[in-house]
Amino acid sequence: MKSALGLKELFWIETKEHQSIAAFEPAIARPDVALVLLAIRWSSHAFGDVKPYCERQGKLLVRLPGGYSPNQVAAQILAQCSEHLADR
Repeated sequence: MKSALGLKELFWIETKEHQSIAAFEPAIARPDVALVLLAIRWSSHAFGDVKPYCERQGKLLVRLPGGYSPNQVAAQILAQCSEHLADR
């Protein structure tokens, strides 16, 4: 994913069932994080509540419903955030 999308870095946060989402905010707040990908097929329903963290930190949030190949991820990023990416 990192090389296919030309990313400088890719941070993957490992989670546990019933984990508090408060642990995500420091990772989202990192200055080198531009976009948060939420793989909803494998995430706890509560993880969807990271949206306020992303908004507070000025980060884009992309929900990935399925299809986690680089092409599918890129398509979801464009479908959900293309207007915001043009502004940056």
